[in-house]
Parts: sequence; C-alpha cells; structure tokens
Amino acid sequence: MKTVITIVLAAGAGKRLGGPKALLAWPAAEKGGPERPLAIAHAEARLAAESARVLVVVRTSVFHALLAHVRPGIDLVSWTAPDDLGPAGSLAVAAPRIGDADAVVVTPVDVPPASAATVARLLARLDAGAPSAAAPLAVRPRHLGRGGHPVVLRAEALQRYLEADPPPLRDHLRALGDRCVDEEVDDPGVLHDLNVPVDVLRVLGGPPRFLA
Repeated sequence: MKTVITIVLAAGAGKRLGGPKALLAWPAAEKGGPERPLAIAHAEARLAAESARVLVVVRTSVFHALLAHVRPGIDLVSWTAPDDLGPAGSLAVAAPRIGDADAVVVTPVDVPPASAATVARLLARLDAGAPSAAAPLAVRPRHLGRGGHPVVLRAEALQRYLEADPPPLRDHLRALGDRCVDEEVDDPGVLHDLNVPVDVLRVLGGPPRFLA
C-alpha cells in the first residue's frame, strides 16, 4: 500500500457511557504524559504508525473541545446529520475527503486504539494478491474466532459511501462477499468495546471521565 489514511467514527452521543465518547479521557502514549481525548488518541496512534492523515468525524458540540488537541495530520470533520443515520452517515461525510489514499483504516471511536502491528497485518492481507481481480477489498480482524475492529478497505470499496442512502458498514462488508476477508490476529484488544461505564472500568481500571 502506498498511502493510508484513517477515518475515526466519533460522532456518537455516548448516552450509555455517560458522555461523548470522542472526549473520553485516555492515558498518554508515554508514561507520565497528559491524558487526551480518545478520538485524539486514535488519531495519534495511527499517525505514529501507518497513516498519513486521520479524519475524525465528530458532532459540532464537541468539535471545539477537540480543536486544542489537533496537530498536523489530524482533520476534524463536523457532522450535523440526524442521529438515526448512525455510523453510516459518519462514514458518508468522510468518504469524499479521502483524496488519493490507497487504503483506509476505519475505526469506531469506542474501542481502544489498535496496535501498529495489528493494523500492519490487516494491511498486508489487503495487499496480498493485488492487483488481481480477486484481491481483497476489505479485511476484518478476528481473535479467537470473534470479529473486531478496525476494518481496512481499499479506497474503491468506499465508493458506495459517495452514493445516496449508504448502508451500515457491517452490511456493506457483507455485500462485498468473498472480497471481504477475515484475518486472525493475536490481539485481544480488537474485541474490546467501550459502550458502557463497566467497559471502561475493565480496560482502564477506573470509571469514565470526559475532557472538556
């Protein structure tokens, strides 16, 4: 792969978690460093690894709270569509902005940032067999037989999100048939979800807090 970008889907209200998931306080990458919002932690992890640019899709209500944490390579995309459009709407607002990317990492914000090794393995599988017509268009991680996040896709696989009424990503991946493949990874983190306070407690050892 030549150019990789990441899309962080961070527009959820976080009602079950108790606050905006994009602003969930997340530990610094380096010991002793300052906490930062989870959406920014995702972006920094990807920029430090394989991604040339990260698009973070957020609600207008948290846009300004994240601005203080933005650095070169991180682009905030404000999304104002109705909640019932869900992640499909977030992906649709980001898809026209991927530019000349060859591959796209798509991650929901409500998971821990993926490791560099895991994303590298997914990208390697995506690149396997290219440019054959049978080469994968998307790769999902699996651990101990269970599917997780993030998903990596060829840019062409996001064409559907430039059209009207795009489907949820899960349905779109299913529609790709055997062009969407699973890759077993030795990384239990791909299975973690941060949907409710107890999920955060299990991962971080404390209740969720949110950074203004």
